[in-house]
Amino acid sequence: MKIELTIKVDYLPSWGVYEGLRELVQNGKDAETEFQAKLEVRHRKDANILVIENEGATIPHEALLFGHTTKSQRSDMIGKFGEGLKLGVLALVRAGYPVKIRSGDEVWIPTIERSNKFNADVLVFEIMSGRTPKNRVSVEISNIKAEDWAEMKQCFLFLNPGKKDDRISTTYGTLLLNPEYKGKLFVKGILVEKDVKYDFGYDLGEGVNVDRDRRMISRWDLNWRTKAIWSESVAKRSDIFGNFFDMLEEEKADIGDLDESAARGLPSKLLDQAKERFVAKFGKDAIPVANLAESKDIEHLGKKGVVVNKTLKAVLQSIMGSTQQVQESLKKEATTRYSWSDLSKEEKANLELSVSLIDDVAGFSLNNVDVVDFRSDSIMGMYEPTGERVLIARKHLISRRVTLEILVHEVGHRAGGDGDKGHVDNMERIWSGIAEGLLNRLGDKS
Repeated sequence: MKIELTIKVDYLPSWGVYEGLRELVQNGKDAETEFQAKLEVRHRKDANILVIENEGATIPHEALLFGHTTKSQRSDMIGKFGEGLKLGVLALVRAGYPVKIRSGDEVWIPTIERSNKFNADVLVFEIMSGRTPKNRVSVEISNIKAEDWAEMKQCFLFLNPGKKDDRISTTYGTLLLNPEYKGKLFVKGILVEKDVKYDFGYDLGEGVNVDRDRRMISRWDLNWRTKAIWSESVAKRSDIFGNFFDMLEEEKADIGDLDESAARGLPSKLLDQAKERFVAKFGKDAIPVANLAESKDIEHLGKKGVVVNKTLKAVLQSIMGSTQQVQESLKKEATTRYSWSDLSKEEKANLELSVSLIDDVAGFSLNNVDVVDFRSDSIMGMYEPTGERVLIARKHLISRRVTLEILVHEVGHRAGGDGDKGHVDNMERIWSGIAEGLLNRLGDKS
């Protein structure tokens, strides 16, 4: 019995031997998953024949129909279009690699023949029966040299188990650490493409979008998956953190364009390690910044602004704070704290008078005051809720009026932040109390 398939011989002209073998090996792997039909792939060096065999399954004639598949709703299957057998055989036979399929009690011989019906060269299957029936499918491809198969075999991860430490399985796919897989992108164990921009190899799992020729992975899909794979892998294996940090510094495609929002989703342990690595490399005063201008601003505050790329900056700032947040925090940081003996007679007098005026109204004493130098000249004072402490810049103690203004403003923060109604109301209450106290003192004197 001969069956002509409506496939012209020049369909998918770019497909060659590897693509043909890929489709047949893929079908064998799917049969193992779907029917528990154990897959065995072996090469017969004596005859240069590659054998792809499944024990425990046969192929129905319907498999020669385009679109016939039992795998379309199975996410654990590699194939899903019902094309692999036909197109794989076409590519091989067209390239001069004879194929013989033994299924059950039948032998299928595909050839390319001239069709009178279609007036074109098409793929034809001649099906012969009469052999001893076996619950087995055996696909034999001739003219496959041992050295050629040894090279192509590397394209199938499930045929090359590798070392245990060379692969890290995650929710989003498998990270391939062995240098031989550098830039190799697999989908469900089968090589799809090579991309030299990637420092490592990846085997992506369910839900990955590839083009119709199984040669290209959607870049959007690939980018977020490799980032997710690394995030989970580093959480599992701390020994690969150095590789992760190096890729951040070099802005490798494996990590992609991580923004701060995505970086905050990384495990806290990973973020802590990134911070520790950065500080160890650049010093405890180092702050990650985006450009020279930010570096200059940070240096004015007594720290070292280290210009890093966008990706590394996003990761570090997700735990160290944005440049703006760091600047604001540094501005309020006290670099020097003074003792009473450090102050001049005039500074002591202005401070004592101001404190006593507020104390009569708000219960405030020198025990609540620290005289300091701030990193930023623009900071006059600051309120620390812990311990209800007020920090005042020493340089302002020279003025009695300014000293009092700063202390009233900061003590007012007991009731709220800058501009809050509670803050404003508290300042007004303190000023009113001070004024009333002064008036009472004047009245006593008269």
